[in-house]
Amino acid sequence: MKSKNLALTNGIVGLAGGIILLFGIWFMVGAAAAQADSESYTAFAVVTILLYVLKIAILALGIVGAVYYKGMPEVKTSSNVLMIVGGAISLIPALGWVGGILAIIGGSIYLANLKNFKN
Repeated sequence: MKSKNLALTNGIVGLAGGIILLFGIWFMVGAAAAQADSESYTAFAVVTILLYVLKIAILALGIVGAVYYKGMPEVKTSSNVLMIVGGAISLIPALGWVGGILAIIGGSIYLANLKNFKN
């Protein structure tokens, strides 16, 4: 049961996190524009930090999934690899959207693999 919960978590974080990363640059621009007249850019800093935490979470869950599901036929290796590569690429400035696309694909494969688990 624990392994199914990890796959579900990886799938949800990969799918939802990837969608957020696709629009992450627009969240940053909106936060900066909202505080353009003030001296502090705390909203921009908070949005940026939250996006980086999400990127690291996608990378970490991909690594945990790769270690945990090594040799298990229920989960395909491609989902782990896509989450790891998506998290790593999204850490590169201006390439967060590419990592988001890879995380969406990896999360979708995780969710598709849920049917392979026995209840």
